[in-house]
Amino acid sequence: MGKSNNYMDLELLEEEVLISPLEYNKILTIQQEILNMLAEQHESKSILKMLCKLAETLLPNSVASIMLLNKTENHLNVIAAPSIPIEAQKELECLVPGTKSGSCANAVFRNEAVFVKDTKTDKRWEEVRDFALNFKLSSCWSMPIRDANKNAIGSFALTSFEQRVPSAFHKKLLEAASSMVTIVLKNQENEEKSNFLAYNDTLTDIYNKSYFEKVTYEIKPRTLLLLNINNFNYINTAYGFSIGDKLLRKIAKVLKEKFSEHNSFRFNSDEFALLYEGKIDINKKIEEIKNFFFSNPMNIGELKINITFCIGAVYSEKNLLRNSSIALKKAKDLGKNRSYIFKKDDDITYEKTQSFINATNLVREALEKSLICPFYQGIHDNKKNVITKYEVLARIKKDDKIISPYEFLDAAKLSGFLPAITKIIIDKSFDYMSKNSYMFSINITEEDLSKNYLVSYLKSALQIHNIKPSRVTLEILEGISSTGKKNHIKQLKALKDLGLKLAIDDFGREYSNFERIIDLDIDTIKIDAKYIKDIDTNKKSYEITKALSSFAKGAEISCVAEFVHNENIQKIIESLDIDYSQGYLFSKPCEHID
Repeated sequence: MGKSNNYMDLELLEEEVLISPLEYNKILTIQQEILNMLAEQHESKSILKMLCKLAETLLPNSVASIMLLNKTENHLNVIAAPSIPIEAQKELECLVPGTKSGSCANAVFRNEAVFVKDTKTDKRWEEVRDFALNFKLSSCWSMPIRDANKNAIGSFALTSFEQRVPSAFHKKLLEAASSMVTIVLKNQENEEKSNFLAYNDTLTDIYNKSYFEKVTYEIKPRTLLLLNINNFNYINTAYGFSIGDKLLRKIAKVLKEKFSEHNSFRFNSDEFALLYEGKIDINKKIEEIKNFFFSNPMNIGELKINITFCIGAVYSEKNLLRNSSIALKKAKDLGKNRSYIFKKDDDITYEKTQSFINATNLVREALEKSLICPFYQGIHDNKKNVITKYEVLARIKKDDKIISPYEFLDAAKLSGFLPAITKIIIDKSFDYMSKNSYMFSINITEEDLSKNYLVSYLKSALQIHNIKPSRVTLEILEGISSTGKKNHIKQLKALKDLGLKLAIDDFGREYSNFERIIDLDIDTIKIDAKYIKDIDTNKKSYEITKALSSFAKGAEISCVAEFVHNENIQKIIESLDIDYSQGYLFSKPCEHID
């Protein structure tokens, strides 16, 4: 006879609640880390971000988030979500607790744990289904955060990009994380502090983006100035982050006291906003701000730092942040210390929005149906007068049409698909190049480095396809090597240790941190195409190319000229003794090598 149903249910229950000592220790380690940070009086926001990151390590392919309830307005605000894109966080702001608004809204509304396996079908996600689809969220487990009276005041959630149900271990992790958030909030002594966390920037004490969303919810005419500090990354690099933080606090104080006492905001690390009711003289206000900071350097200890901004401005009833961001981008395109006032013609049209949606859907389809394929463009050796190596380029092949990255790369980046594309290109190109002896290069992105998978993935691919590491060059954009996040630099050095070569792509476009390039032992620089394409008619392009080539020779780094498309340009490249030429004069990207 088989087991009785009651016996089987009991057995399953016992299996579900079983948590191993190792798993308990993992949770205890996180608790100890958070308690240590509390004892050392770290900022609450930093502690909560660290709690999210630690929880994510115990559930691969997931992101953690903490939301708090604003009781006055009865909506939830994100206070910590370090791995969730800003675009997604924006959509989560002002989420109202309820039964159809996702796991967190349900957890707070019901004051109970909510475990959703499939966000695409679960009724509890009915009103935020588009959000789940847009960001490829498959499952979401949320635990209420409770106050001393056991009332729900927020939520701690783990959201996964694959369908899952929580194990007993992960349920315990959610409970423990929720309790730790309560401890952190209690350490701030009260509800007022919780609201402060929800609506204020903890570094500068001025308002944050959540509060901006709150005060601009009502549609009425306003003026918004969006200010981005020029060269703030360089300030951090030159003087250190502690100086950078002091500088941000000082700038915030000036903006609040002199230019917008009640409505000054810090949105991102180096981005501030000033909000005014109704219409103001925008040009006059911008001049006042620029003149003040020009005449008053910021004193940080013995340092005097001159501050300039790029400023995007808009007067409108709605879409203030979006339109001022568009204006800020146009100001940056004009150069440093420039400003731009939004005009109706600058608006992102419906057609552009639809185009982006279509591009995102195209990439998703290409990944699902294996439509991503490598193309190969020859690189001409100017000494040997023959093509000796190839750059691998990503293309989408669909319905006998070859689709260039220009049509899908931005969408792939914003949607988080770039690492998946890189892996496919590695797999397919390694398999193809294992059948010949050519050297070849593959492009890797900052998103690839952020995922921290490249060293193990490439090491495995080299072994599987029996390819010598010295045949492979990894091309990275100049900005990655120059800004130099510690973990990125560590990975690049580890990739060099495997025997792979490194090249800087589009060299001369952004930062040109020559010292960092030498420190990384870069093998090749590829001079940005914008200098090569008109080098035969533009003296400035010629002189810049000459200088970059001279640097490469002095540093014993090989040099490639990109976008060589006619004989006149090639003659100049040869006269500058540049090692390699790449462009349509010698080779167009093809699916197969002749």
